[in-house]
Amino acid sequence: VVSVSVVSALVGLLCGTAGSSAPYSKAFARHLAKEEEPDGEEGEEEEEDPTLESTSVYAIILFLIVVTIMFEKTKDAVEERSTKDMLPIIESLFGEMTILGFLSVITFICTKVGILEMLSISIFGEGEEEKEKLTEIFETVHYCLFAIMIFFVVQVIILVRLGTESEAQWLALDRACQDPATLAKMLDGEHGGRISPPPFTLGLGLSQKTKKLHALHDQRIFHALRQEFILDRDVMYPFKPEEEENRVKKDFNYGRYLSMCMGETLAEVVEVSVPTWACMGALASVFYIIMLIVEDDTRILAWFMLGCGWFVTGFNFIFEKKLIQIRDSFVPVKFLMDHGHHSLGGVVDKGERQSLTMDENLPAWCSIDPDKYGLSKRSKTGKYWLGPAPNRQQLLFWAQQFGPDFHILLFRITLLFNGLYTALMAVTFVPGAYKEFGQVEFITFVVLAVIPLYLQITGKRRLVGTLTHIGCIGCLRRNEMIGNVIREGKTSSAVRAFIVLHKIHMATQSAKQVNSPKGIPATPSTPKRHYKETLPDHVLQDISKTFDLFDDDGSGDITTGELESLMESLGSPQDPHQLSVMIALLDANGDGDISKEEFIQWYSEQLEKNELNPDELAKSMFSMFDSDGSGSITIEEFKEALDAFDVGLSLDDVTELVKELDEDRNGHIDEHEFAHLLHRHSHPPPELSTLANMY
Repeated sequence: VVSVSVVSALVGLLCGTAGSSAPYSKAFARHLAKEEEPDGEEGEEEEEDPTLESTSVYAIILFLIVVTIMFEKTKDAVEERSTKDMLPIIESLFGEMTILGFLSVITFICTKVGILEMLSISIFGEGEEEKEKLTEIFETVHYCLFAIMIFFVVQVIILVRLGTESEAQWLALDRACQDPATLAKMLDGEHGGRISPPPFTLGLGLSQKTKKLHALHDQRIFHALRQEFILDRDVMYPFKPEEEENRVKKDFNYGRYLSMCMGETLAEVVEVSVPTWACMGALASVFYIIMLIVEDDTRILAWFMLGCGWFVTGFNFIFEKKLIQIRDSFVPVKFLMDHGHHSLGGVVDKGERQSLTMDENLPAWCSIDPDKYGLSKRSKTGKYWLGPAPNRQQLLFWAQQFGPDFHILLFRITLLFNGLYTALMAVTFVPGAYKEFGQVEFITFVVLAVIPLYLQITGKRRLVGTLTHIGCIGCLRRNEMIGNVIREGKTSSAVRAFIVLHKIHMATQSAKQVNSPKGIPATPSTPKRHYKETLPDHVLQDISKTFDLFDDDGSGDITTGELESLMESLGSPQDPHQLSVMIALLDANGDGDISKEEFIQWYSEQLEKNELNPDELAKSMFSMFDSDGSGSITIEEFKEALDAFDVGLSLDDVTELVKELDEDRNGHIDEHEFAHLLHRHSHPPPELSTLANMY
């Protein structure tokens, strides 16, 4: 957008040096060149300096270039602070900003070719002020649209921050659901098994206790939805779960899945579609009709716009309540009843709720009868215009099978309305109220105008999370995302195993330089703390899974033979002495094998030491993947290395992974890109700190 402004300024420079009669440039030049005239006398106007206009435009160009650089730096900063899943939102956002550039070009053309001046004369008359009136109106509207989009951008940046917070919470909750002790705290914690659902207040006036109950309620619902997601019930009676061999595994990272889906959902929200602009045009038409009715009375229009702000705030209240009711309808009824939640009234009618007692282990949506809606079958004409009849889950939504897209459209419109509301209040109504209202009325007006905006901005987190949730469960589950999560999990396991192997190798190299039996460093004088004293259960689960990758036969011990085979598969064979040193490094009881207990104890000690940063670690580990020493890792080399731990990655999986990492699109992974891989799959994962704070 700023670049377009720079181009426009360059065009203005060319026109100015060619003797253009641009009124704003010449007026500014005359103002700079004109000397102050004596009182009562008409001084002679000095000759205009021909370089002033070009110098002014040149200064403006430099200013716009500086603004452009600042704009790019801001974009880079936002991208750096955003997670990988939030990047699609940033790209969509700055893609939508091209609309502003297009509007700037249209405005520039219309003001320069004289179209607006001719129309202004025909509409308002031939006076000097009348000639410029339409141009002024056009530019004012253009700047208002610009302000609307700028505030839209601000809201999206806030959504990115909220999305990042939700992502951290979801990842932590997924960990909690896989740990029995933490899950017990979640379901039967200090508040007991039953809690009353918190009110829908859009974040207004919530006490700390209410906020805690609010969060606990959502955490319990997360667990129930995760269980239903793994079961993957059929939408048709008798709603049987999918066969166990066809389901995702119980350790499926549901939190990561939601995070990926949130990135796509918010990217859709940011992408302002034609129907959205059509709705905004309809709202503008309504406002125009009201202006005609009240004859442009500023006082009435100001209070009307204030009422619209409160109306949209109330709509957000209803919208959030609807989304939460849809979400809770995917939870088994028994779970809701056991935990004191009764929110089915807005989705399932009384007769259907009574039928739920037949099987309380089913979700509430299973009780919906399509025949009551007359939608069990559809005529050919109905199918042509509306598509097939909606299933039970789709009947939960407004607009039924079109519900997910319709809900995103509504959310997008509310964001644009907030921009419109802010722009009109700041540019038109607040200044007008300052001139026409009394002091008390003006202060009252400003306070009442700010509150709806504050409520909508601060109350978006739960709404966005729920909108994401209902758009990717049940019949709306996204198989491509599920595949991405599974692939990422396999990659993460393999990379962490490589990091462990690298730690062992580095410790072995250090041991060779120490004069002690078998080359193993002497036991330190300070006693070692047991790993159960230093590591929470969530970290122990991860380390245990990493151990299983080394324990090829599942015996519970890593033998010399298993370690030898692993090193050979990595293209780094070790002689018997080197293998004995590696084994002895972890073998605390000296029986010649590494037990899981010994492995975890050694790893816990490594976590307490100072770690290399990802760049240093990448430089040290790069050769483990770069088998030919070319300075880059090919797809074949990457797959060969990952296959050493048998995590089940196919060639297509590895190819997709390389594409994600390959920033310069050369088909290879260099050391810098490899560092990103290690940072993404570092241990312990960042969500563990979030989980520790929650429980």
